[in-house]
Amino acid sequence: MNTILIYKTFYVFFNVIEIILFIYIISSWFPLPNGIKKVLLNLINPILDPIRFLLKRSIFNTPVSDFSPIIGIVILSYLQSVLSQLI
Repeated sequence: MNTILIYKTFYVFFNVIEIILFIYIISSWFPLPNGIKKVLLNLINPILDPIRFLLKRSIFNTPVSDFSPIIGIVILSYLQSVLSQLI
């Protein structure tokens, strides 16, 4: 019973983070009010900053495009699958 609760908690946590990342990706194409954009950046920057740091030293370092949200989604899905197998 406890393992099911732990699995569901992690599942919801990772889904919420993925939804926030998708909102961040979509919001980069459309203008948003500054208040909403600041809240979104405050939520997402702790997740994306380590990925951006690693991307600066890779072949994906482009001044035009930011691939960190897409890579963040891939990493989150991988972590979700690993945790589901462990639990």
